Amino acid sequence: MRPLIIVISILLVSCINPNFLFGQASEKEISKEFYKADGNINLILNNLPSGWAFTEANGNFIIYRKDSVFVLNENRINAPFENEEIRIKRIKENGVKTQAEIIIHYENKWDFLKIQEAQLKNAAIRDEISKLPEKLKIATLLDPKLSRKNNPVYTARNEKEKLNIAANYKEKENLEKTLLKIPDYNTQFYSLFNVSSSGKEDNMHWVLPVEASIELYTILTLIREACGK
Repeated sequence: MRPLIIVISILLVSCINPNFLFGQASEKEISKEFYKADGNINLILNNLPSGWAFTEANGNFIIYRKDSVFVLNENRINAPFENEEIRIKRIKENGVKTQAEIIIHYENKWDFLKIQEAQLKNAAIRDEISKLPEKLKIATLLDPKLSRKNNPVYTARNEKEKLNIAANYKEKENLEKTLLKIPDYNTQFYSLFNVSSSGKEDNMHWVLPVEASIELYTILTLIREACGK
């Protein structure tokens, strides 16, 4: 009978204080990894490549590769052919030893009304930006040869026009700073905003080992698919 009495006593104590059975550590761990309650985040966590980890710090989710990588900043466009062994040696000698990681800022999930309000405000700001050339009387100074789709270039003919062009760029810059950032993704409980990603190969970077870059791109795709985009 004594073992039965002990078991009943333990169960009674655990009802009063659950930490008696599970300990304070598990409660702290649950609090620290609060994001695991989110179904979309869990989908990402369960499909991360081997050697990658997920954590939270200062309002950001950080996904990082545990092993370090070498990153070499270099213009790869039209680069001449290079022996792979020589390139690997060069990346190790001249590259920066760092960590491949993705940083994503999170906020409580935006509702439809908040997103709509932000989009309407941004539309009004962009409309104001589009009217600046007429407002500052520089629309006729647009140089079609130098201009690009999202980068209009204006050519002044006198000092006053130079001042107007400078004022246009300044006002445009100030207005662009007031644009609201719309969430890049939404999960069950959070709205996510891309902050940065490092350790991926592109036209301006070499990464060693190259598998780190492949894994990072895979994770970026995973995030888009897990969050419905």
